Amino acid sequence: MVVDMTYDGQVITWPGRGTFKATSGLPGSQLPKNSCVPDSGPIPEGLSKVFISNQGTAQDDGTGYCALRPSWGIQEIPRGAAAGSCEPYWANWGRNRARMEPADAFTKNRCSPVMRGGFYLHDSTKGYSHGCIEAEMRLFPLLRTYHKTTKKNTLILKVSYVNGRATNGGTKI
Repeated sequence: MVVDMTYDGQVITWPGRGTFKATSGLPGSQLPKNSCVPDSGPIPEGLSKVFISNQGTAQDDGTGYCALRPSWGIQEIPRGAAAGSCEPYWANWGRNRARMEPADAFTKNRCSPVMRGGFYLHDSTKGYSHGCIEAEMRLFPLLRTYHKTTKKNTLILKVSYVNGRATNGGTKI
């Protein structure tokens, strides 16, 4: 499997396209040793598919909790008046997100028996996530252009941490 990008806990490196600040996990849990802690630890190490086909605008799932429907591609997140009363919740996503899924059985079962999933690459600027990877906003136009020019629907992202180093790459603005 060809790796397109890497995430070391502080930056996403995409050869030929740049490096991008990135963060994963909640404050107090932003260490590789916490990667199997649901809803607070950083994304587990391994290989993930990042789905980059255009899926338009994210939609509310209709449950009344301002949750967004899952998607397997890049989406714009409604903000401001378009988000309505969900704005405070959807602001946590940023303006863009791209779904990530384990690319192999090793990554999928990394935290077994705990199952972690539902991760996205997104561009909020709060300096934390619940396991997703928060990345600089400037990454998303490049992902969209890459999809348009190559027609590839996925990229492979390798997550490989520096042991003991925080998984906060300075994304808080």
